[in-house]
Amino acid sequence: MNGAAQQPGQPGQQSNQPGSAQQQFSAQGPQQGGGGGGGGGKAKRRTKNYMLQPLLQMKIGIYLIVLSILFAAGLAALLYFNFASLVNTIVLMTDAEEEVREIFINYWKDARIWVFLIFAGYIVGTITISVFFTHKLVGPTIAFRRHIRMVADGKYNARTYLRKGDAFVEVAEELNRLSEVMERKASGR
Repeated sequence: MNGAAQQPGQPGQQSNQPGSAQQQFSAQGPQQGGGGGGGGGKAKRRTKNYMLQPLLQMKIGIYLIVLSILFAAGLAALLYFNFASLVNTIVLMTDAEEEVREIFINYWKDARIWVFLIFAGYIVGTITISVFFTHKLVGPTIAFRRHIRMVADGKYNARTYLRKGDAFVEVAEELNRLSEVMERKASGR
């Protein structure tokens, strides 16, 4: 079910009556009346639907990655120098210095590939999660802007209903209440 559709019987919401079409807004776009937008089903998601404000959404992901790189670099330096110290200690304690050193060098070459693969996966995962998370933050702002433009144009029947899991539900409720009050005052009730 589309979280933007009006649900009958929910507190604080008025049901649509014939002749009083309400303009409803969600992050997916405007909808007329009390239905879920024609088909009644969920809107299909595409990658571009999640990138509502790409610069902002990618910026958050990049901040997370930069912090992670700094943390990983510090941790890698600590481990590398401690590992190098351990290798030198072991090499000095054995008679086969070259063979032991060669074993550790080969170990590091194999481990390095896995470290880079895991880190690349981490970067992709961080960007993906930040885009999906920020979509829940940025999406409602688009519906809010549409709602505000409609009210500014004198269309006080505008309502905003957010999807399940979206942020700022309280703001949407306040905007809807403001529209209801303005609609009542405009109609003289």
